[in-house]
Amino acid sequence: MLVFAEAGIRPTRAASRLAKASLVLSLGLAACTDDKKGGLVDPPALTCANGSVQAGGKTIPVAPNGFAAVGNKIISVATCQPARFVGVSRPALSFSSEGGRMGVDTSMMADFARMREWRANTVRIELAQYYWVAASKHHDPGYAARVDRAVKGARASGLHVILVLQASDRGDPNHPLENEMHQPMADVNHSIPFWKDVAARYKDDGGVLFELYSEPFPVGGVGGFSNWDMWLNGGLHPSDAVYGRRPAFQAAGMQQLYDAVRSTGANNMVIAGGTQWAYFLNGVKDHRIKGYNIAYATHPWEFSSDTRQPATWDNDWASLAATDPVMITEFGDYDCSTPYVKAVLDKADQLGLSWTAWMWVAPSPTESKRQEGNDDPICNRSLLIMDWSGTPTKPGQIIKDRLASY
Repeated sequence: MLVFAEAGIRPTRAASRLAKASLVLSLGLAACTDDKKGGLVDPPALTCANGSVQAGGKTIPVAPNGFAAVGNKIISVATCQPARFVGVSRPALSFSSEGGRMGVDTSMMADFARMREWRANTVRIELAQYYWVAASKHHDPGYAARVDRAVKGARASGLHVILVLQASDRGDPNHPLENEMHQPMADVNHSIPFWKDVAARYKDDGGVLFELYSEPFPVGGVGGFSNWDMWLNGGLHPSDAVYGRRPAFQAAGMQQLYDAVRSTGANNMVIAGGTQWAYFLNGVKDHRIKGYNIAYATHPWEFSSDTRQPATWDNDWASLAATDPVMITEFGDYDCSTPYVKAVLDKADQLGLSWTAWMWVAPSPTESKRQEGNDDPICNRSLLIMDWSGTPTKPGQIIKDRLASY
């Protein structure tokens, strides 16, 4: 989705039986994918010991106190039980290198406390590579430390953290910022160094998850914005005119980004959003990332009455949840109606999926507090809160109530 900054910030645009001493759990895991043949195998027996997860006779590497993908579940190494991440998305560090409230420790910690009061266990934090990577003219030497404080603050508050690459720059060191957050893909020049740095920085905390690229929409393939080969393998991405005519660039595929993370020794969970702004996952079965601890993300947004509706979800993305971990890392609508938001949550609960709702940002003091349609700022930006004290909007109340029900 297109996003806007909070007040005061300029907008910029994922089986063998065990010895008697082992802990064996009946998790109802879906069949796993055989990496060599792409077929399905029987659900594995599972045990956790010595900070690792063993499934199907294999040991799955896990980051310290982290999580493993086993079949279609995400397993906590600490409890050896399925884990579910539920919470909210918190932009700001993708809008500005200073991060607005995210750059002020007391305000940031107050926001995390409010999220915990809502009973969220996860915050999704958006990042921009052009503030992080030294090769960019927009690089801020203090940005990484600011992100570090946000991660440490969230973890100290009891929240898991999803770090997501939201804003990229086609690998151009002179990339303009105005209205240029959203590129079709990550790139080779800057996104790969970004993930190597970020993964190395947080590889010792398994409570930090890495979402490789928020909303891919690689053009030129079957389905217009669903070029699955480009999505997986990267390559020379053609010039596009989605947000104005822009030059071709060397795109980094999800496999390359995943490999960049793992090259650092990081075993954290990795999340890969699908195509068409991370909505479709129906091509993943033929384009799986090779590796481990991988979840796939979808972003169901109510764009119109005849697309991305509940009737199409099984075909578009939900069927993948039978074989792979699926997370809903963004969702919402643009008119403050609640049926669509409730339907997403119901689907997530039905399938046991993790989710993070868009977005934990309050309107500015001068903005209208009306919630009467898509012309109102609260609605057309899908805000969850009316103020920084955590007063919920109409859709925010649905999110808060659902979190309280778990």
